[in-house]
Amino acid sequence: MKIKNFTDLIKALEPLKKNNDLIFRGQSNVDWEILPKSGRNGFSEKYTKKLAERQVFNSWKRYAKSHLSRHPETDWDWLAIAQHHGLATRLLDWTKNPLVSAFFACIENNDNDGVIYYYKLTEVLEINERTVSPFDFKGFNIFFPSGLVSRIINQRGLFTITDKPTVGLEKQLKGELKKIIISKEAKQSIIMSLDFYGINKMSLYNDIDNLSEYLNDYVTNNHSNNLNQIITEE
Repeated sequence: MKIKNFTDLIKALEPLKKNNDLIFRGQSNVDWEILPKSGRNGFSEKYTKKLAERQVFNSWKRYAKSHLSRHPETDWDWLAIAQHHGLATRLLDWTKNPLVSAFFACIENNDNDGVIYYYKLTEVLEINERTVSPFDFKGFNIFFPSGLVSRIINQRGLFTITDKPTVGLEKQLKGELKKIIISKEAKQSIIMSLDFYGINKMSLYNDIDNLSEYLNDYVTNNHSNNLNQIITEE
């Protein structure tokens, strides 16, 4: 069934709420592979042929130290912060909150159907983050960051990592990965419903730039009659 409105979405998610072992990922184009940024076109061929992903990360870490008030203790948490700030890494963002994944499935690409993927955590391998580098790790696993970044906390975020970043997870996990397709026509109304429940750019990103963008969107996207909900007089 293709989701056509917010009610459809809630009905599709309702049977899943008893399972606490599910993680969710929203993508705004159903045709995209499930690839981390370092495995996508434009990065994958250069990392394998010209640049070592580890070297790029080490350079980022060296220059980033002056911008951080707190420094992570392991390369895993360094990598999570690099991912948060846009570096192409082998980490892939997921969330424990299905409504957060719905936001990312609907917020862009209005000409394409969106999709929510969900995966049941059957086993999480223990990783000694102090002795095993994320670049030497073999296989597929879940990584829970330490909580240095508020955005990750707000989004109930976690990451998957794989030693095959150029191979889509839909191929690696085969039948274990499930999906809910959201009609492109439903995206805008679902975004408005999510906003009512507190899922929006302001709450998820928690920074000044996205606060500004959220308020701009609020004014321009048919919310003019509700401005008194968010605007107060000095």
